Amino acid sequence: MPKPSSYDDLLPASYRTPNDDIEPPTLTIDFLKQELQVERLNDIHDWLWLAGRPMPARPLYYQKALRRDIVVHERMDMHLVWVDNRIFLKPIPRYLLDQQFWQEHLSCKVGCSFPTDGRHDNIQKRAESTICERCKIHECALGFILSYAALISYESDLCIAKDANLVASETTWPAWRSHVKKVLAEGKRRKINKRYIFGELRLARLNKIYKYTWRSPVRGYVSAYTSYVHFWHRNLVRIASLFAYLVVVLTAMQVGLATTRLQDSYAFQQASFGFTVFSVLAPLAFVGLVSAFSLGALLYNLNATFAYWRKRSATVEQSRAVSIA
Repeated sequence: MPKPSSYDDLLPASYRTPNDDIEPPTLTIDFLKQELQVERLNDIHDWLWLAGRPMPARPLYYQKALRRDIVVHERMDMHLVWVDNRIFLKPIPRYLLDQQFWQEHLSCKVGCSFPTDGRHDNIQKRAESTICERCKIHECALGFILSYAALISYESDLCIAKDANLVASETTWPAWRSHVKKVLAEGKRRKINKRYIFGELRLARLNKIYKYTWRSPVRGYVSAYTSYVHFWHRNLVRIASLFAYLVVVLTAMQVGLATTRLQDSYAFQQASFGFTVFSVLAPLAFVGLVSAFSLGALLYNLNATFAYWRKRSATVEQSRAVSIA
């Protein structure tokens, strides 16, 4: 059984392992990587300009002015992602506000080539393999804290953050200002993860990037549909919009054919014939395409479910055998 650390009270009650087991957290590299790294966003970094601007996040008062609801999300790769009138934010883990924690668990190992005299220039010239895992996690943690230095710029932002449970309720404004000064100084001296070059990211664009780059052609970054009913409802709205447009155009053509000038126009007659055929076939083709996609998604999800069931069953049986032994 792992020895309890002095930071136990600052950690989550449990966390999910890569095998989907629920375990009490311990301050290992694997736990910190799962909590702080943003590999899914780093994988599409060259495309992130489509989803957001390379600028710090706007303060919380501004998010409220845009009528965005703050939704707590504990996954780091959903931090500062927004959709419709919602923005997802990860609360600040209490251990990241402890300076001693950074020194003990996020400081570089001996022999690491991570430079401390610049954020971007020297580090890009060094081999990735010479950078220790702690440095990579440090980059993510520092970028995350810097994002909150931008989100909580005013005392009103701190009040909003407390109401949304993003920071500890006992956090005072003088203490936060002092902490931000240290973080900003550290941010000028050390490198941050490249994800935090960008502020808010649009979820709809992230989904398109993941689909069109074939990283996840069915689900995207985060599935936009909670059920097949939701999927059909959204696409039937599109079909209805297409049908309304076709009705307007066909009505206009019918009026045009009643006029003397267009009645004798061969080009207009041909255009009317072609669009009439199109108006009959287009909705049927669209319904067929949506049906095919829905069936494909169903088969994909069934296959993924069965594959996961077999993998999970094997893991559970292996765990039982180990516990019995």
